[in-house]
Amino acid sequence: MSQLLLIYKLRVIMKKTITILLSFLFISFQAVKAEIGIGLTGALHMLDASGTETTRSSNEANNGSHSEEVLVPELFIESISDTGVAVGISYIPTRDMGSKSRSDSNSAGDTGTYTAEAELDNVFQVYTDLPTPLSLGGFDIYAKVGLQHATIVTLESLNSGSTYPNEDVIGFSLGLGTKGDLGNNLYYKAEAAYTDFGQYKANDEAGTGNKVEADLEDVSVKISVGYKF
Repeated sequence: MSQLLLIYKLRVIMKKTITILLSFLFISFQAVKAEIGIGLTGALHMLDASGTETTRSSNEANNGSHSEEVLVPELFIESISDTGVAVGISYIPTRDMGSKSRSDSNSAGDTGTYTAEAELDNVFQVYTDLPTPLSLGGFDIYAKVGLQHATIVTLESLNSGSTYPNEDVIGFSLGLGTKGDLGNNLYYKAEAAYTDFGQYKANDEAGTGNKVEADLEDVSVKISVGYKF
């Protein structure tokens, strides 16, 4: 119960913090007559997950890793200053992380097929695009710095009956991109970024003693089209 209460409180604090931050940033940019951009992104995410499950009775550590490529849509809204600095938020409802199975046979009562499966829900990022003096092939380059929030939703199917709770994780993003006008208030963005999420740690919800730890990294390539007003 205490763990669920802590997760709930963290979610409330995170939502309030992001709401306050965005309100402050957008009001600040409006004060200098910044433009607002809103648009849609096509994003290719190359997810790399690795983890360890420690079984209840044998205390054996089972290591595993899994890579998954997913193409997902993403919504964004941002404030753009006359110097080219942009501050915004992007949102993805769900991002599938794929699944991986293994079969065990032992005398500890854990014989069977174990399927680890998860997805990221409510993925949103607060970010800023910072112009740089760099250019490539005539395209000006900007640097992206962002902070991502995601809820890891576990969908595992374990022969032992163990289940693990959903957890919120925070990721730090760095990337490079370029942007330009398309005419009629339309503009494009193209970028590549790397995100390192915080470690997921959890004990079996049934209290059997099983536990799992996992790390998640994401490399993304994005193409966006936005409208400024």
